[in-house]
Amino acid sequence: MTALALKGPYWVTSRQHRRVLWIALALAGAAVAVLITSRLWSDSTVETLRATGCAYNSLDPSCFQHARDYADDQWLARHLVEYTALGMLVLPVLLGAFVAGPMLARELETGTYKLAWTQSVSPARWLAAKTAAPAALALTVVPLLSLVFYWSWSTGPAEDYPTYWYDPTMFVSFGIVPTAHALLGLGLGTAVGVLVRRTVIAMGVTALLTGAAVAVLARLRADLWPIRTLTGPVSPKGEVWRLDSGMLTSSGERLLWDDCIAVRPQNVRQCMTDRGGVVEFVDIHPASHYWPLQLVESGICLALAALATLVAFRVLRARHP
Repeated sequence: MTALALKGPYWVTSRQHRRVLWIALALAGAAVAVLITSRLWSDSTVETLRATGCAYNSLDPSCFQHARDYADDQWLARHLVEYTALGMLVLPVLLGAFVAGPMLARELETGTYKLAWTQSVSPARWLAAKTAAPAALALTVVPLLSLVFYWSWSTGPAEDYPTYWYDPTMFVSFGIVPTAHALLGLGLGTAVGVLVRRTVIAMGVTALLTGAAVAVLARLRADLWPIRTLTGPVSPKGEVWRLDSGMLTSSGERLLWDDCIAVRPQNVRQCMTDRGGVVEFVDIHPASHYWPLQLVESGICLALAALATLVAFRVLRARHP
């Protein structure tokens, strides 16, 4: 979406906030560059170690320094991915705060919106134009970031310093959840900006609401899809998300390992047996639950975003019929 392809209030909005939009694109480009650098850096360290004829776990003393250099470089490469993941985590907060404050609340606070409304632009069309640019940004740039993130995360230093799909920062950095979170921030920012009408306050309230929503979703994530329970002397294989684990009594009561670790750390199993435990259990989300969890969380985000946007339009219509 470029300013040349837009007309009316959409063109005005893109011109009015073009600096911030270009900064956002530049930051997205920088994030892509960091992710590509991490992947290429990791590949380079693998080739460098292979050229020495050493292996990472070699016991040969002459390979010690080569293996250490390899580990240090892979560690730094992994950190680049993790730092980008933190950026993806706070992206919906930044997007929502920008929409709530500079794009909406400031114009409603200063009264500059009246000029647009005297140019045959209805309040609803004005609000739609104000949210179109960040929405387009979220729907185009965020999915691209997610794809590049997955490419960099799933390869590179993943073997030596693994992070897993269910880690809080990883789960919101690839797939469809990042885009859904961004749209949630946009929807909340739109509603708060119209309701509060004070720039700084609107930015703060939106940041708090969006951050709280993301935190609550992370807290509830494990329960968004039915948990699989394994019993017996099992050891789940693969990248499974382990939740509760312990032993079951003959009546089906659950005893958690943590309870006995706190009471009798020197003999945990005996403690569980004394309390009536007869068979082990573990609650997991296998890797096959990744997409169901992504879809359910995204659906919740989109529903909340749509509700918040609807509230914004109804409030604006009620205040400016």
